[in-house]
Amino acid sequence: MRGSLRTTLLVSTTLATAAVLAAAGAVLYALVRDGLVDQFDRALLDKAQLLASAVEQERGSIDVEFDELDMREFQRAEHPGYLALWQANGAALFRSASSGAADLDGFRPPGGEPAFCEATLPGGGAARAVAIRFTPRTDEDEPHEAEGDDSGRGAPTPGPALTLVLARETASVDTALGRFRATLVAVGLLAMGVSAGLLWVLVRRGLRPVEGVAGQIAGLGEQDLAARVEARDAPRELGPVVDRLNELLGRLEAAFVRERRFGADVAHELRTPLAGLRSTMEVTLACPRSGPAYEASLQDSLRIAVRMQTMVEQLLALARLDAGQADVCPETVSPNRVIHDAWKPLAQQADARGLRVAWRLAEDGQMVTDPALLGLVVRNVLENAVVHAEKGGAATVETDVRPEALSIRVTNSGSRLPQAQADHVFERFWRGDAARTDAGVHCGLGLPLVKLATERLGGTVEVRSTAGGTFRITVSIPRTPPSG
Repeated sequence: MRGSLRTTLLVSTTLATAAVLAAAGAVLYALVRDGLVDQFDRALLDKAQLLASAVEQERGSIDVEFDELDMREFQRAEHPGYLALWQANGAALFRSASSGAADLDGFRPPGGEPAFCEATLPGGGAARAVAIRFTPRTDEDEPHEAEGDDSGRGAPTPGPALTLVLARETASVDTALGRFRATLVAVGLLAMGVSAGLLWVLVRRGLRPVEGVAGQIAGLGEQDLAARVEARDAPRELGPVVDRLNELLGRLEAAFVRERRFGADVAHELRTPLAGLRSTMEVTLACPRSGPAYEASLQDSLRIAVRMQTMVEQLLALARLDAGQADVCPETVSPNRVIHDAWKPLAQQADARGLRVAWRLAEDGQMVTDPALLGLVVRNVLENAVVHAEKGGAATVETDVRPEALSIRVTNSGSRLPQAQADHVFERFWRGDAARTDAGVHCGLGLPLVKLATERLGGTVEVRSTAGGTFRITVSIPRTPPSG
């Protein structure tokens, strides 16, 4: 058996919450990091462009006027910046003192756009670097004093393209990101702890209806099968479980009722023949009698014993079918022959009752089924017609052989049952005569046997009855045994 539902829900929801928090934290960290790096790069680019504006070309030479700017960041001992200026041919025009002998001359911006990259400063610190390519301004770029100036100077000659690389340590950014990362982890762990506590409370409260249902089930006993589980405050998802459980309780109650009624029915059915057998013996033994009188008494006792044996055999057959112990042994059989064999023991009784029997059997077609179970079905259906038809009445036996199934229809006149009552004929010991005046003669087990045996063969059985009219039983059995 697996662990408790409460533990499973708590662990799974906590892990899911942790995964969501971790994903949200990672996304937030990435956004903040990108924002800080972007802000750092913008400041770096602004500084690089400011430095580039201090480079001037005058009379063919490059004049670097960095002294006019604040260059303290390239001169301090801790966390200095890095600055280098190159000509197009790779010759260095300027290097900040902080660079020492190191060089970043391999870093060139693609095209004319500024380029950013990760870099390592000579001191070993991690840094971000920007490289820009620009053309230094010239003294000719200054505006003329008058629009009509005819000094004879032509258009200004563009200067050579220069590359400026500026790098700064990212220690401040790394420190801020480290603090933010630690804050995220701390807040995430705190949120996980709080959410785990809240989830524990919510899961415990949500499972209370389940515990209530479990308590009701635990309180059910053998004598409480009429009780039903109530789940008025239970969530909708628990409704189907409660419904199926109540249906199971209903079936169990019906089964127990049948079991209790079964004992009473068997006792009632056996009491009459046993009383008749005892009274016959007592009368016979009360005084000496002639041989024919003794023989008549023995004949009466034998008939009673045969009826009792028949009922016991039917009960045993029902028990085997209920337990699934009646194995199906398929054989190739002739349906018409099975019907005729089942009729032979009943023919004399039908004649004695003056029953007119019409035979409408289809052309015989062989089928593969269990001959014993098929014979049991046919024998009980025919016997039901012979016994319950009125004296001098009529019965019809029909068959319909189709490629997939065999149908047997047996109809008898003199029905006393409306259709509503006819639906009960497959219940054990049920009879239309509520007073059971024929107890010990007809015990009401034949048609229940027909239903169970037919279903065991993979078939179906149905009844149609009209009070004061006819009673018809239709059995349909596959011509080949069902698989499994």
